[in-house]
Amino acid sequence: MNITFQESFNELEVRLNGEIDHHCAKGLSDSIDFKIRRLRPSLLILDFGGVSFMDSSGLAVVMGRRKLMNSMEGSVELRHLNGAPKKVFDMAQISRYVKIKEDES
Repeated sequence: MNITFQESFNELEVRLNGEIDHHCAKGLSDSIDFKIRRLRPSLLILDFGGVSFMDSSGLAVVMGRRKLMNSMEGSVELRHLNGAPKKVFDMAQISRYVKIKEDES
């Protein structure tokens, strides 16, 4: 799993590339949490465009970051959901908890 961070005024965008499974979920969460606590953004954007595989560990990553952002009165937005991430998030009805920005056709 490779992640890159893009910081802008009150926003932190996290671009995820690779596979999200139980082997990398904790390290991924810890890296994102470190940036959130340091920058205190009002919006966390998680970009799944480069994710080739994801199991339910990806749900834990998102929901944990949602909890942290809520504690700081911020929000989470998911972008570029397709393939495995989209299937997992659709089954979990993640849109009840976080905003999903649909890809524009």
